[in-house]
Amino acid sequence: MSTFSSKLACIDIYDPITPNVFDKIYRVGETTCGTKLVDNRLYIVCQGTENVPGWIADADVIPFVHPIIGTLHSGFWENLPVLIEQLKVDIPAGVDIEVTGHSKGAGEGVQLAGALHAYGFNVVHVELFACPHAGFQDFADYMQKNISGVSWRNSPAKFLYMGDPVPMVPLNPFVAPYPLTYMDVPPDGAKRLVDVEWHMGVLYDQGAT
Repeated sequence: MSTFSSKLACIDIYDPITPNVFDKIYRVGETTCGTKLVDNRLYIVCQGTENVPGWIADADVIPFVHPIIGTLHSGFWENLPVLIEQLKVDIPAGVDIEVTGHSKGAGEGVQLAGALHAYGFNVVHVELFACPHAGFQDFADYMQKNISGVSWRNSPAKFLYMGDPVPMVPLNPFVAPYPLTYMDVPPDGAKRLVDVEWHMGVLYDQGAT
């Protein structure tokens, strides 16, 4: 797990976006992402849900069939075509690309990674924190065949059906883009009994460090 990616995705990209971290910020509708070039690796970091339009996008699970990468969660895909066109102009030639995000940012990020790969960019890795199911099995197959990736879920070590619920939804026929890898970083006190409290980005960042 990259501690650099976890801080970018789970802390720095959330509003108010941490100053002087990202080289450029993109906003398309309720979708926000930042880019950071380190040596020859470009990090593309998608922001999780921050507002009501974001929640509406989370709930928009009508399938959308992309002709190359597969069947997608429409709410996550809605703003990506415009974002991709903006990124195409700015991505430096020859860089390796790593895409990361937390929650909705992970759902959008994994679709973005797949699309950039399909369009010929060198996407080398995807690091996902609390990623909801972003597509059908055909999309998961495409991602696992073409791009290295890890999808983290925060859950009690001995009770995998408890913990963060977001990486478990929406339900079939939507599936996880990569097999889930588990961390066990409980929230404080009685909050550990509340599933959604396991979803907080700060806990995923703690798990990475």
